[in-house]
Amino acid sequence: MQGQKTMTAIFVLTFWGFAFCSTGLAQSDKGFIPGQDSGFYYTIKKGDTLWDLSEKFYNSQWDWPGLWEMNDDIKNPHWIYPGKKIQIFLKKKAALKPKIVKVQKPEKKVVPVKVETSFSFSKMDHVGFLKKKAQTSLGSIIKEQDGNLMMSANDIIYIKPSGEGTLVPGRVYHIFTTSNVKEKIHGQPFDGIKHLIKAQVKILDHKVTYVKALITNAYRAVYKGDLIMEYYKRDAILTVEDNPDPIEARIICSEDNNIMINDYRIAFIDTGKATVKPGQIYSIFQKNETKKHTVWPAKKEGSIKIENPESGKLIVLHTEDIASTVMILSSKYAIHPDDMVN
Repeated sequence: MQGQKTMTAIFVLTFWGFAFCSTGLAQSDKGFIPGQDSGFYYTIKKGDTLWDLSEKFYNSQWDWPGLWEMNDDIKNPHWIYPGKKIQIFLKKKAALKPKIVKVQKPEKKVVPVKVETSFSFSKMDHVGFLKKKAQTSLGSIIKEQDGNLMMSANDIIYIKPSGEGTLVPGRVYHIFTTSNVKEKIHGQPFDGIKHLIKAQVKILDHKVTYVKALITNAYRAVYKGDLIMEYYKRDAILTVEDNPDPIEARIICSEDNNIMINDYRIAFIDTGKATVKPGQIYSIFQKNETKKHTVWPAKKEGSIKIENPESGKLIVLHTEDIASTVMILSSKYAIHPDDMVN
């Protein structure tokens, strides 16, 4: 299994000197080894969160996964404690040659370098996805070599080819399962096929009627009957666009069918590649129904439309034709299927 911390953020910013001394940062700590990066220690204060510290030091709250990644002793990003020291790295973007602007006087003007925020997620190549039709299966698992019912990394398995393609020795494939998704979204039925990626498998030998393979990485338990498909490597680093054009979309469900969807969960929205693209960040809103009331003194029934409260943020990870895979970045309130995204 992979380690607990899989999310990282690449932080890129331009700064004009190490001017953070006035913030109470311990730069002289002898135990600090910055390596090739500039950095310092920061002592957590009451009320601090990784989200807030990311905004403070990197000018973007979306860079909080990097703070978590570089501080191995933070086991849960929700819980950081006053008095604890954490490391803050400041990495300069690769220097770009400044443009020289000619004016009447022989002086040079430097054009500021554009700063881009990136989001890195090491599990990108095995997040689930929703499609209208099921992905073609190249085969199904017959059994594990030692007869184990539940399979994981380093297990030898046997696969029955489907005849829809060739399982090539030496190549890596995905192990996956599918399930039907039938939801009522925005008052309309939504039908799709959810694909859950469970593991990676490397083909060892191709026999006449079966294939022998090794599970190289497992993200979930693997069972007899699970399917094999082509391995698709996705880019783990996304350029963040935190102010895209508004959309009208809804949360369909989460990858694990959670009733309430909270921070860092993988979920799906009912709009695809024609509308959104990976790296875009959107807000999530709860839908407030119109409240009926009695109008006095006429005693007639009226209604009041209440503003929809923002309940969180999400980032698009992957797109298909009818739906997109997203990660919940933050949640102020519980997030549910059919919540609005725009």
